[in-house]
Amino acid sequence: MKKLIQIFILVVAIAGNSVSQSINDYEKKASECWSKQDYKCAEHYFNAMIKIAGSNYSELYLLYSNLGTAQRRQGKYQEAMASYDKAYDLRNNSTDVLSNRASLKRQMNDLEGSLSDYNKALSISPNDKELLMNRSYTKKMLKDTIGAENDLLQVLKLDPNDFKALTNLTNIRVAKGEFELALSTYEKLIAENPKEPILYNNRADVYLKMKNYDKAMIDVEQALKLGPKYGNAYVTKAEILIGQGDRKNALKYLQKAVKLGEDSEYVFKLIDECNKY
Repeated sequence: MKKLIQIFILVVAIAGNSVSQSINDYEKKASECWSKQDYKCAEHYFNAMIKIAGSNYSELYLLYSNLGTAQRRQGKYQEAMASYDKAYDLRNNSTDVLSNRASLKRQMNDLEGSLSDYNKALSISPNDKELLMNRSYTKKMLKDTIGAENDLLQVLKLDPNDFKALTNLTNIRVAKGEFELALSTYEKLIAENPKEPILYNNRADVYLKMKNYDKAMIDVEQALKLGPKYGNAYVTKAEILIGQGDRKNALKYLQKAVKLGEDSEYVFKLIDECNKY
């Protein structure tokens, strides 16, 4: 929402008094909707602001990008893509728009399209750590393990203390079956960052793959204690429960994860699996 505030300051500077007042009113209402996770309400006000701002407004592309995000949060992926496409047509060198669209394409399983958008964004901002991290994830899904590792190594070259990059690099090594190396890495990272839920969740995932469900559950519970709105930890807890044969309770945690935005194809596949029992 920080970008939204920047947008409306600009609108006020160029608009007439009555229009600027309407923009300010809508901005406040959109922010309230967003804070309540009422994305349908937010979508309504973003559309209203687009109508008021008009086609000559220089930051119109950001309004469309924010509209797309509100639609995406509602699961309206085709509409969200149309909004992101409109934002891109208005400003094709915006790394924010490209990143949003790349992420949605990945969510819609258009991995090549996602990679293309991340490549475009990184050609504009080659040392953007977040873009490199996200492109690495897309490459990993494309089974380009070497490419994914190279992106993460570039992040670590830019910032050797970026524990998220090191975490993702460790996850790739977990996929190779290097469990003991991963556990020792997480032991060190948790000692240095004891309040980061992602680290406990990822170590839980290592234990899960080792079928050590008791230790996995201890770690995921700590992750949820530190980050009660960390949706991925609910998915991990569900996976542990499935491993223990408790699909009924696993379903409850998967449903919580979906409410928190974890709506990937994999999550729904797990839900379908649980519903069979």
